[in-house]
Amino acid sequence: DCMQRSIPFYTQRIVPEAVNKGKRVLITSHENAIRGILMHLCDIPEEAMNQLHLPNGLPLVYNVKRKCITLLDDGSGRDPTEVHDFGPAAQHLFRPCELDDDFFLQMEEQISKADTEEKPVLAA
Repeated sequence: DCMQRSIPFYTQRIVPEAVNKGKRVLITSHENAIRGILMHLCDIPEEAMNQLHLPNGLPLVYNVKRKCITLLDDGSGRDPTEVHDFGPAAQHLFRPCELDDDFFLQMEEQISKADTEEKPVLAA
């Protein structure tokens, strides 16, 4: 029931009002609501959700452009996926990112270059 409310709230309110406008979003909630949003974002099968453990208070960072989740570095040098138990379904949560940051930098450079190039003036 909670997932049936959290996914539509994300897709109908958060995405159009914030994500599509390039804003950063902080979502804090109880585990079941976060599970629903993660299920949607990461295409996690519903049957795997019971096998996914979400540690309390651990920030998960979802990159909309790259379509992947990362964890904040706590400065300890330890791999957070080895420190925290995400359960047997963790592979659904921590998949490789689809695109790297270099791709987006190149795209931004191409757009910037196209915008600064002199455009021909049409004479009437």
